[in-house]
This record gives sequence, C-alpha cells and structure tokens, in this order.
Amino acid sequence: MKQDNYDVLPVIHKNPNMVYNHLTTPPLTVAFSVYALGATDRLMAVLSFLKDTKLKTIVFIDGYNLYYGLLRRSPYKWLDLYALFQNHVLQNAEVIEVRYYTAPVLARMSDDLESPKRQRTYLQALRKQQPQKVTILEGKMIAATPFSRLVEPIIDVPHINKVQVYSFEEKQSDVNMAVDMVISALTGACEQIVVCSNDSDLKAAFMRIKQYAPQIRLGLVAPIKNEDSRAISKDLGQYATWSKVLSVVHLSNAQLPDKIHSTAIRKPNTW
Repeated sequence: MKQDNYDVLPVIHKNPNMVYNHLTTPPLTVAFSVYALGATDRLMAVLSFLKDTKLKTIVFIDGYNLYYGLLRRSPYKWLDLYALFQNHVLQNAEVIEVRYYTAPVLARMSDDLESPKRQRTYLQALRKQQPQKVTILEGKMIAATPFSRLVEPIIDVPHINKVQVYSFEEKQSDVNMAVDMVISALTGACEQIVVCSNDSDLKAAFMRIKQYAPQIRLGLVAPIKNEDSRAISKDLGQYATWSKVLSVVHLSNAQLPDKIHSTAIRKPNTW
C-alpha cells in the first residue's frame, strides 16, 4: 500500500533524530492537542502539538462577573490579570492584550466606604504593571431607588406591601465588550479570543463570531465557585471552541506585587 508522504512527521526537538508517526503518537499527547489547541482530527492534533508558534490571543474580562463570581470575599483581589492568563490559565497562547471591562464603584452601593478608593488604586496598579498589555474600559454605574413588592408581609406592619430599595445597574460594559469581541474577530486582530465571564447576555456575540469568523478560536473561562464544568453557561459553551472553570488556585498564583515597581502604588492593607 502506498504511504502518504505525511505519515511520518519530523519534529524539531532537542533530539534531532526523534520522529513521531501521526498514527502512533501517544493518546495523551493527542488528547492534549485536541483539548488545548483545538485540533479537529488526529493528524492535526499531532501537527498542532508539534508547532512552536503560539496563538495571538486577546482576553476579554467582564470585571463585575469575575468579582461577584469568584473574587468577592476572597483574599485575591490584588489580581494580576495579564499574568493570570498568560502564565496560569492558557496554553500555547501569546496574550497580546487583556481588555478589562468594569465600572466605578459607588460609595452608597458599598458596605465599606473605602471600596471606591481601593478600586481606583487597583485600576491604577493594573495600568502601571503592564501598560502595553492591559486596557481598562470603564462603563458607569446607575443608581435608582425603585419600590419593590414584598414577597411576604412583615408581621409587625402587615399593611405595608412595598418598600423602597437601592438598585444599582452597570451600564455599557457588557455591550462594549460584546461589540469589541465581534470587531476583533472580524478584523483579524487575533487568532484566539478568550472570554472571562459566565454571563449568558454575551450569547449573541459568541454566536456571531462562530458564524462569521469560524477561524477564530473562542475560549470561555468561567469565574465560578463551582468547579464542575457543568456549571458553565450552556448559552455560551455551545459556541465556544473550548471552555474551563477559573479556579482559586489560578487567582492565588497570579497576584500583583505588594508595591508596583517604580510607583508609590501599594496593595491596600485591608480589602
């Protein structure tokens, strides 16, 4: 039987005499390539595993989804976003930019009046630590005081069926993020888009990227406390090339230095 000329593939390794056969490459090697590199068949799995090139990647982070999903009440808020993805979350990726979407904290929405100051300090630290790699895009927080109907009456005041509450809503961030994701995909700004969110509101952006830029690898990193991958949003996961859960271990391994080099910026004493 005639053998195709790619049946035996040379490999650039420390040992120049080493070769792999794409039909006999160990299953774990192939599995790694399929999972981490998105290879669609055995031959492409081997080829992708052997390549030295790294995928040019833009990471899009939904700041409030990350905060309320995993960071709140944790000791890891002084988070180095670039190091997190470049060094601890992604494989075979060159992170060319991290885009962090957030909105200024309002004092009246915080249990601690120092929260807005700590957020400003953190954002400034991110800008100084990796000025060429991290972009911060701020929306705005809208406060309202609507009346809400009680689920059950208050025993002491049964005649009251509504109470006035504070309501805070983040504006612009999710829309800006979705638009920027689609533009980056359609303009070929990168080879891989990685989204850190578990918000199903991004479904339309995922769907459009899959439809109009299928060559872009679309990764989903869900910032959730449940480490079971079944907790990842199905609305997003169905369009992603790959998905994984962001863990507390990732966060603990990717902390900014207590003092940002060549600045007076320091990690807050309490957070």
